[in-house]
Parts: sequence; structure tokens; C-alpha cells
Amino acid sequence: MTSTKRALDASNYDTDKAQHTHYLRNYEEYFRPLLDKDVRLLELGVLKGGSLLLWRDYFERGRIAGLDLNPAEIEDPTGRVRLYRGGQQDTALLDRIARECAPEGFDVIIDDCSHVGELARVSFWHLFDRHLKPGGLYVIEDWGTGYWDFWPDGVRYRPRRTDRSQLRYRLSRAATRLHNSRLGRLPLAGSLTRIAKRGLQRGLYATHDYGMVGFVKELIDELGMPDITHPDFGTGTPRPSKFRELKLSQSHLIVVKA
Repeated sequence: MTSTKRALDASNYDTDKAQHTHYLRNYEEYFRPLLDKDVRLLELGVLKGGSLLLWRDYFERGRIAGLDLNPAEIEDPTGRVRLYRGGQQDTALLDRIARECAPEGFDVIIDDCSHVGELARVSFWHLFDRHLKPGGLYVIEDWGTGYWDFWPDGVRYRPRRTDRSQLRYRLSRAATRLHNSRLGRLPLAGSLTRIAKRGLQRGLYATHDYGMVGFVKELIDELGMPDITHPDFGTGTPRPSKFRELKLSQSHLIVVKA
């Protein structure tokens, strides 16, 4: 039996990942092709360090780096695990970690750190653009904190009224038909119908843009960049997405870099 059949079992490690079985299923799906490679993995937010040992044992040829404000000391006779102290928003420190641990780029980066949207955004774009290999994986855990009032940037979810949604939808369709008609080609009429449609669509769907949830929706916009910048229907200079793929599940997100 080859090592590609190795199971990802977190039950014997001091990590909360064992409680989230769909996290482990996602990891097995995306990590399986990397099993026999010299993987370079960085995890932001390691608490007691149990997950670092999990990754060390799962990737038998891997080099593992961890960052935490207060990292615990762990025993690693293999010498394949390195710990750093600091915050995920410290881009100079992130550059140093990459330089020392993955000068050619990381294969996997996992954010299990503050779960605060603005901090996650800083580390994501800095590491993704500069220190993640093409085809590399960037994982964000526990993005559902954006729904919690007690979290620093979380806000309790409040559904919006939908009793008038059908009327607004019909009015929006009428504005679209007018915009696409000959009358809508006139500059003033075209501008007015665009404004009307935008106003009618605003708030039509229940949504939530706070904390990590808002940041995740920013990433969905990046996935949709080819449509956002469509040469005929979009805006701005056409460009492809920086993402090859985005997998979204409850409180767990995996981005594959293009």
C-alpha cells in the first residue's frame, strides 16, 4: 500500500481539528496529491502546537512552520518543525518566515489565527501574492466568527425582510428591459435605469458583510473577477482571477492559487 492511502487522523493530537470532521475530509481531498512531496507548510495560529505535529507526521517529507502570539514549546526530534512568535499582520515577520522556511514558496498556508477579518485579509493577500506557489493551497478556518456578536468584529446575523422581494424583482426586471431598449441607449435614460436597478436590487437578498464573513465574500468577488471585468458587460481592465478554485464549506475555505 502506498502512502497516498494514508489517513488523516487527528484524534491523537492536541488540536481542535479532530472535532471538525469536514475540515479533515477537505484536507484529505486536497492534501492527498502532496503526500510524497517535500511540502512546505505554514500555519498561522497554532495554540499548543498539536496541529503542527499532525502535519509533520502526515507529510513525512514536509517542513512545517507555525506562527502564534504565544506559541507553546513542542518536542520535535525530527527537526522539521519551526515555531515563530508574532502576529499574523506583521508582514515583515511573514517575509522572514518565508525566506527562512520556504524561499521558493509555500505549498500550503493555513490561517487558524485571530479569525478577525481585517487581520486575516492582511496576511492572506501578503502571503498569497508573494509567498504561495502557483497551484498552492490557502486555507481559512473558522470564518463563521463573523456571525458572532461577542467576537471582536462579529455581528449577530439578522435576516432582512423578504415580503416585498417579488415586487422589487418585477420592478428590477422592468428597469432592465427599459435599459436594454432603444430609450435606454440615451445617456440620461441609461444612467437613470442603472440607478433604479441598483436601488431595487440593494438589500433584495439577505446577506451579511461583517468580520470574517465579509472577508470571505471579498474572496468570492476575486473568484468572479473574469465576470466583474468582462470586456462587454463588466467594468475595469479585463483580467483573470488569481484563484483557480475556491471551495467553501461551513467555517472552512480552501483557495487554490492560479
